[in-house]
Amino acid sequence: MSEIAGMALNRLINDHDFPIAVKRDILSRLQSNQLGNNDEHAKEAYVWQQVRYLENWLKLKGE
Repeated sequence: MSEIAGMALNRLINDHDFPIAVKRDILSRLQSNQLGNNDEHAKEAYVWQQVRYLENWLKLKGE
């Protein structure tokens, strides 16, 4: 069974010490995406986009 986006996002945040500014940015983006968006597939895809953002952030920091 594959990991769902929310689980992947939580795993990344729990396993790594991201700066508070990065966490706030992600939270703000996710909250904005929830407002008026009734497409569950699009919501899931957007969360995966945030997961990729965090993964890329880690790569740039050499983690």
